[in-house]
Amino acid sequence: MARAIHTEECLQAFCGNISSCQLTKEDIDLLNSHRVEVKYNKGEMICKQGTFANHLIYIKEGLSKSYLEEDQNVQIICVNPGNCILGIQSLTSPGIFHYSVAALEDVYTCLFEMDVVKEIALRNPGFAFSLLNRANEAQVLTYDRFFSLTMKQLHGRMADILLCLANRVYKSDEFTVNLSRKDLAELTAMSNESATRILKDFKADKIIDLEGKKVCILDKNKLTQVSRFG
Repeated sequence: MARAIHTEECLQAFCGNISSCQLTKEDIDLLNSHRVEVKYNKGEMICKQGTFANHLIYIKEGLSKSYLEEDQNVQIICVNPGNCILGIQSLTSPGIFHYSVAALEDVYTCLFEMDVVKEIALRNPGFAFSLLNRANEAQVLTYDRFFSLTMKQLHGRMADILLCLANRVYKSDEFTVNLSRKDLAELTAMSNESATRILKDFKADKIIDLEGKKVCILDKNKLTQVSRFG
């Protein structure tokens, strides 16, 4: 179950994350008085698509997944590493979460009241610009995902996800994936069977080594070629 705590570490991490905006002492004190830190255990939902967005979410540590859902259909948008900000789009219209987020492992967050974030953004253009920059970075990633899902074959989609995990999420060519085969299938818009088969193909071609959930990229150039031409 999520537990609320209150320390200075999360606030310092958030302010350091957007240090270019030069938050004033008044801004920092206001943020500090309208925030709470929450630990979400693996599998817990951090926010629900369509619910009121009463807070901005800063993920200090831990992996999570953002996804869209309608009826029984789920499409994972991306895997969020630590040190990221979620819910920026909800600062404007309408004030709801546009996607759901769930913890893939224990996740440590700092939740800031959305009205206070809006108040500071309106008077501090540097802070507003930093949030806009973060939102634009997320939008560019969404463009890349859209292109991958609509224009590439199955092998190209899987190569894209493996490269994203290595370069953006784990920042290493060797990592343990905190994703189920179902998650990987939803990330790449394919069936569980197809996702498993393609990973076996990559292993057989010595592009990756795969042992359980541990992945080692053996030939990154070849994986990049699959991504590009797949």
